[in-house]
Amino acid sequence: MASEPEAAGPTGAAPLPPDWLPSVAIPIFPVDAGKVLFRIHHSEHDPVFYGPGKDKPPEFRFDSASRLFGVLYLGLSLEGAFVETVLRNPRRKVVSWSTIRARSSSLLVASRELRMAKMFDEGLSALGTDNAISSGPYEPCSLWADALWKHPDRVDGIAYRSRFDNGQICLAVFERGTVTFARTVSRPLGSLTEEVAGLLDRYSKSLVDMDL
Repeated sequence: MASEPEAAGPTGAAPLPPDWLPSVAIPIFPVDAGKVLFRIHHSEHDPVFYGPGKDKPPEFRFDSASRLFGVLYLGLSLEGAFVETVLRNPRRKVVSWSTIRARSSSLLVASRELRMAKMFDEGLSALGTDNAISSGPYEPCSLWADALWKHPDRVDGIAYRSRFDNGQICLAVFERGTVTFARTVSRPLGSLTEEVAGLLDRYSKSLVDMDL
């Protein structure tokens, strides 16, 4: 009797961490000490925040499934931080002024080089996954965060491509207590009029003076 053919194409979710992961070296994406990193956050919160918080369930892509540690999300560029926080609904063509006004842009610098697991380009196949790790459902990603946090190489977190602009590299830094971040600049996003206008134009969005 002929076997059932395999379904064509991907399922949409990233593969789970393979059993062999602890025995292989993690491909590293280094982030130099002193490199400026970008964080866009609600203004009432400190920019250095490892979410989602004690005993809270995972909320974002690489939050720990086991709740053993928090995660700090950063962009290598202002574009990456902006698109990942402000433009999370790509079908919406307008952004409200209240969304901009509620947030701040902070520049952070790590106290040492960061060794991030490279979960893009050739790092995907080396780790046994695919680009759904950046664009697919969150559940496998939380399990990957736990697996990489426990790995003997003790990486500082995960470098991955933005779901909303795959030309941008983002960082999910694990809470280990082995690195600190200095805040060099923190400004209300609404005060960065030229930068915000340029970002909205880049992504073909318009600003409206109303709540959405």
